[in-house]
Amino acid sequence: MAQLPHVFALGVTLGLMPQLVDASAWPRGEENSFFSLSYQYQLNETEDQDYGSIFAEYGLTEALTFGLDLGYNPVARDRSGIVFLRQSYTMPSGPDVYALELGVGVVDISDNTYAVVRPGASWGRGWQSGDLSGWAGIEASYAFRGDGSQLGKVDVTGGIAHEGGSLSLIQIQTSKPSDNDWVATLAPSYVYAVEDDWFLEIGTSLKLSNGAKSFKLGVWREF
Repeated sequence: MAQLPHVFALGVTLGLMPQLVDASAWPRGEENSFFSLSYQYQLNETEDQDYGSIFAEYGLTEALTFGLDLGYNPVARDRSGIVFLRQSYTMPSGPDVYALELGVGVVDISDNTYAVVRPGASWGRGWQSGDLSGWAGIEASYAFRGDGSQLGKVDVTGGIAHEGGSLSLIQIQTSKPSDNDWVATLAPSYVYAVEDDWFLEIGTSLKLSNGAKSFKLGVWREF
């Protein structure tokens, strides 16, 4: 069983645990839920297209999290659906959190549906300096698709928590399709605490390989 009391104490100290960005190493916590709905709109003419997503998590135990990851491209009409389990771990002392994840599902590409298996691993660490608190994390996954293709992803995230529950995020997203080179995207965003457990995410992104720019709008809820 993972040792988690230190992580929860740190999360309460930092004020981060309820609002941690989705797909991080931190466990959701038993019977706690998270839901986000977002849409990414392309701002300039490139091969990149709009993308909508739904992400949800539910804490089965203090260390084990169940999740749902859905995506849809309204232009190409490609879609994907993954369900996953994430087990979080900590060392007996220290601020680091680790997690292993396994997801299975389907991806629909050009009207063909294929099975997907997506193992992953992640790391996170919270920090506090005076009244300022934040965290850093790395999430990696590798998807194996039924058509023989693969997709590797590594995302590096840093965040700062503001008074009142809002967050500033900066993420470097990298991906490597099996038939192409690595690509990197810079994606800053701000998550505004609207009321109670509701949050509004506003973000932008810049893909470094082709200059694709996008605007992201999302809604988060903790319950």
